[in-house]
Amino acid sequence: MRTAGYNTVGTLSAGLGGVIIARAVGPTVRGEYAAITAWFAVLLMAGGMGQPAALCFYVARDPSRAREYVATSRSMMLVTGLVALGAGMLLAPLLAHGSTAVSSGYRIAFGASIISLVGASYTYSLQARDISRWNVSCTVQPVIGLAATVVLWRLGLLTLDAAILVLGVSLLMQLVWAYWSCRRVGLVPGRTCPALVRPLATYGAAQIAALTPAALNERLDQLVLSLTVPPADLGRYAIAVSLTWLPLTAVSAIGYVAFPRLAAEREATAATRRLQRLAILSSAGLTLAVLVPLGVTAPWLVPLVFGAAYRGAVPLIWILIPGGVFLSCGQVIGNLLRGRSHPAVVAWAQGLAVVFTVALLFALLPFLGVYAAAIASTVSYGITTTVMLRRLLHLPAHARGSGPREPRSPSGRRNVNISITQEEVRRLEISG
Repeated sequence: MRTAGYNTVGTLSAGLGGVIIARAVGPTVRGEYAAITAWFAVLLMAGGMGQPAALCFYVARDPSRAREYVATSRSMMLVTGLVALGAGMLLAPLLAHGSTAVSSGYRIAFGASIISLVGASYTYSLQARDISRWNVSCTVQPVIGLAATVVLWRLGLLTLDAAILVLGVSLLMQLVWAYWSCRRVGLVPGRTCPALVRPLATYGAAQIAALTPAALNERLDQLVLSLTVPPADLGRYAIAVSLTWLPLTAVSAIGYVAFPRLAAEREATAATRRLQRLAILSSAGLTLAVLVPLGVTAPWLVPLVFGAAYRGAVPLIWILIPGGVFLSCGQVIGNLLRGRSHPAVVAWAQGLAVVFTVALLFALLPFLGVYAAAIASTVSYGITTTVMLRRLLHLPAHARGSGPREPRSPSGRRNVNISITQEEVRRLEISG
């Protein structure tokens, strides 16, 4: 509940900032802003290479080497992040359709990706070590972003570039806070350890295999629309998406808390199954409690909050509400599977959904425009959640999944209870 509270503060701050930007710049610039942030998310995914989740997993699983994991993962993300940054800078003019102003916004956002990736190495290690400090770290960015947006709005300086600069500055403040928090809990300083590159890369590869189709499912609609429809249409669609994603951040708190707890367990117990059941039912209930009233009030709420120019977002909201329920529940189920060391299941489910997303966009976009994107998103989220839930409910108690393997003895036999055995040895040494 505490994590959900912090996430709610972050969501409300980001949402209010989005409302101010939408009212201040209008649908066209809001659409350009949505396109930039969508491609920014893709760049972060490529540069991160699954390391945020891998880092959280290993800090929870092997706390004695946490500092080395943090330093090694940070170095890995710096290398991959610089490669992704170079590619992004080259593609900026193409994504901006030749517009100098929009191209500038892309370059500012892509430049901020390095700040975000370095900050991720500190932020996600906190998720495994100190969930309270992690909560604050995740809240710093949207709160500072909202404050800066309000100031620029009141001064009449809120433009596309200014909004992107606010994003970069707020990410920098998040990095500073996360690093300071890591020092307080003993996660830094540390040294890069080449021996840890392989386990981090292995888990990260499985995670990026899950993240890539997941990001496509969440962003492909806006990425395609950024290239095929007028910016004003994308601006209204982005508002509909942001409203139906309102419960996502708060509901995801359930998965964020469960992930490191499950990762620290060696086998599934009755308590594990109760945790999974509670997480799934709670996520569904909380999401419905938010989105059902939204659907009822949308016809007057959207014009009131965003302005009459966004009235066209209302039908899109109605189509996207079922997808919002599936997406929120799917986020939690995905974290449960990752904690059970089955990130590849998430990858497979997301990959299947991408096929349906692409097929529906290709078939419906010429006839329905932005409505095709809403339909494709809802269907793909439903497929992903159904596949992951079915697999989660059928996991065996001792399955190790596609995550890191347990160490083996020199004879080649697997030491399944190696951590327990070492603890018993220490007790014997003390008693001796």
